[in-house]
Amino acid sequence: MIEITNITKGPIQLIVKSLGKKREYNKNAENKIKGKAITVVNIPGIGSGKNIYLLEDERYTDYIDRAEKAGFIKQRKVTGLK
Repeated sequence: MIEITNITKGPIQLIVKSLGKKREYNKNAENKIKGKAITVVNIPGIGSGKNIYLLEDERYTDYIDRAEKAGFIKQRKVTGLK
């Protein structure tokens, strides 16, 4: 899991992979998430107190790195959560 924190006063939108339907490749493989579908996640600004979002590793995109380099968000890897 990745914890994303909005460090701006206003809300931001991030493009992430959609959860969509899961499909099974074979009987022994775990279900995989479709990689092409995307969706937008809205994260409120600092004043709301709800400016932290937990994102699954499978939904991570390079747009999140771009937002961090631009100074909109902070991200850190969180372990121990299911």
